[in-house]
Formats: sequence, structure tokens, C-alpha cells
Amino acid sequence: MTRTARTQRLSSASLDNGARISVFSQEKRKKILKAAIKLFLSEGYLATSMNRVAEVAGVTKQTIYSHFQDKEGLFTAIIENVTLRHLNQQLDGEHLSGEPETVLRGVARAFLELQKDPQYLNLLRTIIAESERFPELARLYVRTVIQRGMRVMTAYLESRPELRIEDPVATARIFCGSIIACVISQEILHGKDVIPFKTERLVDSLIACILRK
Repeated sequence: MTRTARTQRLSSASLDNGARISVFSQEKRKKILKAAIKLFLSEGYLATSMNRVAEVAGVTKQTIYSHFQDKEGLFTAIIENVTLRHLNQQLDGEHLSGEPETVLRGVARAFLELQKDPQYLNLLRTIIAESERFPELARLYVRTVIQRGMRVMTAYLESRPELRIEDPVATARIFCGSIIACVISQEILHGKDVIPFKTERLVDSLIACILRK
């Protein structure tokens, strides 16, 4: 075997090994996240230790730190995992290039999909319950979910001068905030048992206000 052939074979083996390591690492990350979601959302932020997460995930505590740095980093990953899978599809460039009514309904749908996810509702309950003792958790949620949605909405409204929106930032807050508040009042505070309300009606009214129908 020539030196070139040996080099190519070694390079190929190294790449294959690297790919296996990467897949193995991703699998460990998924196991950690699955265990952390289960524990944080059932036992709370304070009651859940990194030792407990490591035990349930079947990894060492050092492995968790190598993937997520610290407890806050792990909780950030949980927020992203639980919420962004619903939001990413509607908040990408492709879905924000259509006509205003289509885009607005798509963004609203992305937030309303969260309402149907028990994991998301448990996450929100955990954040609200722990917000006084751990305000950084609430800030993480605001930055990861609410602020992101508002930024996307603000940028879209600014890109559509024909809508004649005088204050895109305030309008984005009204749009996103109203939907999130509706989810909280209906699902978290059990308002659907006291003052049931179809969120689609809210979305229709918000869109009508923005489009001035």
C-alpha cells in the first residue's frame, strides 16, 4: 500500500470515528435533556439536583457539565427544546415572506400550538412558580420565547410599510402578548373552566386591528 493510500485510509477512519463520537455525544445530550425535562417539570427547579439528573440519565455529572456548563444552561436547553420546536417553523424567513394575513396567522398558530403541549404548560407552570426565588428563570423564558417572537414580529411589521403601523414594537407586543396572556389565563389559571374563550376569536380580532379591516 502506498503512503498516499495509507493516508487516505487513516483520514477516512478518523472521519468515521469522529462521526461515531458525534452521534454518541448527541445521544447522550438527548438522554440528559429527557431526564432533566422529566425532573424539572415534575419536581421543580430548586428540588432537582444535577446529581439526580445524572442518575436518571445514566451519565456522570461531569458529562452533564460538559454539555450544558451549569444548571442554568441545562434549564435554558429545556426551554429551547420544549418551545422552539413549535416556534421555529413559523418564525423562519420562508414563512415570513408571505402576505400579512397569512404571516400573522402563522405566527399566532405557532404560539397557540404551545397551548396544546402538556410539556410546555408544565414548563410555564414551573417558571411562574419559581420566578420569585429564581427570577433568572423567568428572564430566560422571556428572552428565549417572548422576546424572540416580538423581534420577528417587529421586523416583519417594519418591512410592510403598506400596513402603516406607527409603532411596530408596540404592535408586536400587543399581538404576541395578547396570545400568550390568553394561553396563561385559559390553561395555567384554568380560565377555560370559568370564562371559556376560543383563542381563534382573539387572533381574528388582532389581525383585523393590524390590517384595519
